[in-house]
Amino acid sequence: KTGDIMAHVGPDQLVYVDRRNNVIKLAQGEFVALSHLEAVFATSSLIRQIFLYGNSERSFLLAVVVPTADVVAQLERDGLQRAKSLIGQSLQQIAAEVQLNGYEVPRDFLIESKPFTLENGLLSDAGKLLRPQLKARYSQRLEQMYVEMAAEQVNELRALRAGGPDRPVLETVTKAVELTLGASGADLCPDARFIDLGGDSLSALSFSNLIADLFGVELPVGV
Repeated sequence: KTGDIMAHVGPDQLVYVDRRNNVIKLAQGEFVALSHLEAVFATSSLIRQIFLYGNSERSFLLAVVVPTADVVAQLERDGLQRAKSLIGQSLQQIAAEVQLNGYEVPRDFLIESKPFTLENGLLSDAGKLLRPQLKARYSQRLEQMYVEMAAEQVNELRALRAGGPDRPVLETVTKAVELTLGASGADLCPDARFIDLGGDSLSALSFSNLIADLFGVELPVGV
């Protein structure tokens, strides 16, 4: 009725999660509270502001990051890739510290050097992100990023199917997980649990089928 999302954690115990319009459902069925995650990632010493983006047709998030002045200076000195690498490492570190799920961490992001402000129409009087205006400004570029990442994944899957069986088994299995879940290579240690990397029943089925194609081995979804 109020538009608030509440978690029922025990008898007569409710915990506020987020506003309903700040929660989205990803393609694999997972719900993510965008403003909560934005507040978590904004604790990074490298990030001034962050806007998370996703929809029910995609299984992972993207973002627009406004870095701090120090990072902007480094961006001008060392280039975009160095700045993105540092920010990406910071996002992963924060996610590990607060034990976020893989699907709650943006897989890639745009860097915006100009802050979101009241003057440019991206912040409210209360200093909150104006999500519709941010979507209008950045959605086309972010959707194009989704398209390019999907095309790259198809090419990498084709290469894996062609040459994967001839590589070391652990290397091939790790790459198969990375492509199935879009997980970061840094997270893929041999003892990592599929579900902790953002896996669900649908992605488990895709992974099982991929392993069968690569090795001719049946890997039950329940395993």
